Amino acid sequence: MKKLILTLCLTAAAATSAAASDEGRIADLEYRIAVLERNGNTAYRPNRSVYVCSVTPFRKTFEAADNNEGLARGKVRRACNAETSAMFCEDRDIRCKRFD
Repeated sequence: MKKLILTLCLTAAAATSAAASDEGRIADLEYRIAVLERNGNTAYRPNRSVYVCSVTPFRKTFEAADNNEGLARGKVRRACNAETSAMFCEDRDIRCKRFD
């Protein structure tokens, strides 16, 4: 009987500390959500570089922009291939600039 009472007391104490721990974690998470909403969800994306890539076969210039240089190159290549021969739209001819 003494072991049962001792076990119940220890279990109740552990449950109380777990509940307090959960309440603290919930409060911390709610604070973090409020900070993210206040900052417009941009707090964890400080690198906002934009890559502008272009290629000029003959006299027409094709341009595309993206946050990823590879995606910008792909967009330029597809636009160029849609109107000219693929031999004029090779990756070595595409020029990219990074804007911060």
